[in-house]
Amino acid sequence: MDTREILTRFKGGTLRREHAVALLAGTSPVVAPPVVALPVTALPAADREPLPAPGPGPVPGVDAGDGAGAGTGAGAGMPCAVVGIQVRFPQAGDLEAFWRNGLQGRIAEAALPGGRRSACAGWRGHFLDGVEEFDPDLFGLGAREAAGLDLRERLLAQSAWQTLESAGYAGARLERLTACDGTARSVGVYAALGPAGGALPGTGHRHTAPPDSRPGPAARLSRLLDLRGPSLSVDSGDSSFLTALHLALGGLRAGECAAALVGAVELRLHPACQRPGAGEGVAAVLLKPLAAARADGDRVHAVIRSSAVGHPGRAAPGPQYGRLVGRALAAAGLRPPGTGPQSPDAGLQGPDSGPQSEAPDAGLEAVGVALEESSRTVAALVGDAGAVTGAAALVRAVGQLRHAVLLAGPDRPAPAAWEPARRDDGTVLPRRALVSVPGPAVPVDPADPVDAAGPADALDPADTVDAADAADGVGGVEGVGVVLVVEEAPAVPRAPARTGPPPGTGPAELVLLSGATPAHLAATAGRLAARLSDDGGGRDGGPAGPDLAAVAHELRLGRAVLRCRLAVTVRTVAELADALAGFAAHPGPGTGPAGVRSADLRTAAGPPLIEGLEETRAYVAALWQGGRLEQLTRLWLAGVDVCAVLPAHPGPAAVELPATVLRPRPLEPGPGTDGAPQ
Repeated sequence: MDTREILTRFKGGTLRREHAVALLAGTSPVVAPPVVALPVTALPAADREPLPAPGPGPVPGVDAGDGAGAGTGAGAGMPCAVVGIQVRFPQAGDLEAFWRNGLQGRIAEAALPGGRRSACAGWRGHFLDGVEEFDPDLFGLGAREAAGLDLRERLLAQSAWQTLESAGYAGARLERLTACDGTARSVGVYAALGPAGGALPGTGHRHTAPPDSRPGPAARLSRLLDLRGPSLSVDSGDSSFLTALHLALGGLRAGECAAALVGAVELRLHPACQRPGAGEGVAAVLLKPLAAARADGDRVHAVIRSSAVGHPGRAAPGPQYGRLVGRALAAAGLRPPGTGPQSPDAGLQGPDSGPQSEAPDAGLEAVGVALEESSRTVAALVGDAGAVTGAAALVRAVGQLRHAVLLAGPDRPAPAAWEPARRDDGTVLPRRALVSVPGPAVPVDPADPVDAAGPADALDPADTVDAADAADGVGGVEGVGVVLVVEEAPAVPRAPARTGPPPGTGPAELVLLSGATPAHLAATAGRLAARLSDDGGGRDGGPAGPDLAAVAHELRLGRAVLRCRLAVTVRTVAELADALAGFAAHPGPGTGPAGVRSADLRTAAGPPLIEGLEETRAYVAALWQGGRLEQLTRLWLAGVDVCAVLPAHPGPAAVELPATVLRPRPLEPGPGTDGAPQ
């Protein structure tokens, strides 16, 4: 079948999604059977030919020694790399703080932030502070445009921006993420948002825009960031984030986008959404095919080998987890010993082994799986966090894979070193983890006390919800389950020791930085100066710190080009740190330290006339080639994007730099909600 026929059959309902994706990606050698029985003329028995059954095929990038088998569908096929992560969870404003909380076994539970109305005094949960604050200047939005986004969309937009920056894809590299047809900025957006309790209750504002008058959250984020891949909003309850990630994997494997941005937000603003242990959070990850990420020199946090998603229908949800684990392992080409030729639809114990409350541990460690993260393991950090639960579980698993440390949890009293599994011949297996929502069932002890929801008479009748609301995620039970197989990042060969000239004697580097406003620029310069100073920078004979050329190159290509700009030419990291710290203390054109030049182009009539011309690109490229740093500085401060002509990935993985500083301020709640669940 050609592409048109595949898409026609899929849209017509006669081809399953997983088969369509497999055929488009070229991972299935056979034609998938239709899922709808169409009326056909009966044929004599002698003329009937059985349809070929789907069979296993090779999984790209899988070591056959791991027990490679082939899966089909969106969850099978090429591994995908997590190249960017940004989170904001209760008492953890970034990825490092979230990891520290996990190491320390911290319970991030607190009372409601001030100003929020509660359904019952004394209830505690896992809440975010300052959710009504937003930085519209970062996105070039005016007050009216910012008011068009509800609180969830604002939080997700800021997290998405920082995720792109953390991966080095907020600037010129983003332009070079191209689809198969050459479309630039080919990044799919897959957004998982909890119930639309977007506005703070009691503000007196109630917007009544009909639901079909506005595009979905993912579409609005695609427009805001000018991303040109698929754009899907997902709501499958607590598994929403992992479901969105599952769909993103399918889009990447089908070639629909060069990268995929997957994000989730959960807020509990309306009292009807609040209950003991309720949680909030926002998170986003950027995915790329592993082969592309390694070829481009990206930082790989972890690898998603496969995924499986399903709903138990009317059946008991208990056996579902085991079946999904079996499918995910089969799709990853991993077969625990003793399971035999396994159908992807069978649990680890096989299709006839009876009910399963969770996947058995036997055999998992033999394929490197020594960790299972789920809503149960992240409860202390994020509580009952709805749509963002799966993101918390994934980020917690990625941290343990990166640091080779198993955190404390319900089944582990303290953190422990994570030793990799080995085959019988001594070969070391990659560390692997299962990430799932809702996760394995936990048997209930009848002796355990029942968690009371609180006195019924303490609830305001206006703060209650009916059964329909509950079914939409406000306390209801959704049966959609998702399982991921996540693997540690492949080892990167250690770069040879630098043998260049001593610091300060090599060629000068032009360092370019930009911000949305002068305040953004100064704050970001200060943050970068502090990071470079903390890393040593070769000051007073100390550690050399990051390579100056790598820092300069990452700032040129990994960051968006904004209207307030800075340029400085330096020879050492220590010199750069001092210059940026001086500018942060005395920002503005003509007021900063010697050698640091800046410009505020917000009031300029528009881009220079030479911007965007092929002749200009050739001229700027020649300036870089000739080392004409003064001319490049002048063009940069005049409004020309002098970074667009540089090669995106000149060599090894780029250095990791701190994100642009946000300057959020309180704004009115967005449209479409009054804080009540929808």
